[in-house]
Amino acid sequence: MTKYYPIYMDIENKPVLVVGGGRVALRKVRTLLEYRAIVKIVSPKLVPELEQLLDGVRCVWIAKEYSSEDIQDAVLVFACTEREEINARIAEDAKANYRPINVVDDPDKCSFIVPSVLTRGDLSIAVSTGGSSPLVARKIREELEDLYTEDMEIYLDLLRTWRQEVKEKLPVTKRVQFWEQVTDGRVLQLIKEGRIEQAKEVIANCFRSLLA
Repeated sequence: MTKYYPIYMDIENKPVLVVGGGRVALRKVRTLLEYRAIVKIVSPKLVPELEQLLDGVRCVWIAKEYSSEDIQDAVLVFACTEREEINARIAEDAKANYRPINVVDDPDKCSFIVPSVLTRGDLSIAVSTGGSSPLVARKIREELEDLYTEDMEIYLDLLRTWRQEVKEKLPVTKRVQFWEQVTDGRVLQLIKEGRIEQAKEVIANCFRSLLA
């Protein structure tokens, strides 16, 4: 079985091809648009919800059957049709042109797979079983949702506000001290207790103590 290399990819303003116009394609397109990809959908017809996502700029529809030239400059390709022979052809074309390809429900034809993802603001945890069982990956992600709550988003947003000032005003050794101290659990615990202002003060005091 293929062993996949885990990677996070910036697809903002990058062209992505989705072949298919059904519910599976709808899920893929929604997620791709959240990450600000430029999505081209190739399919003779679309489900109504998918049509509603079209804007002619970031999400466009080519109303036809798939052909090899549709791949063009796509940085990612998703084969989401209900016809196995078409999905197989898309996979062959993508691999021949060195385009990463995901064929829904057919990991043997994929060069990449999409993990089950938990997102809490800047935190992103991807769970994958290497294609063995997407359902197991989803269940693990659901367990992580209870461990990493919305408090994590507040926590990371707060830490991010200090990154530039710490970089500009503290030497390297003290930067390490700062980040170790503000991530030792105290700040996150205060946030979980709803004491946001106290959490901010702990961080500020830590920063001030290292300025000397």
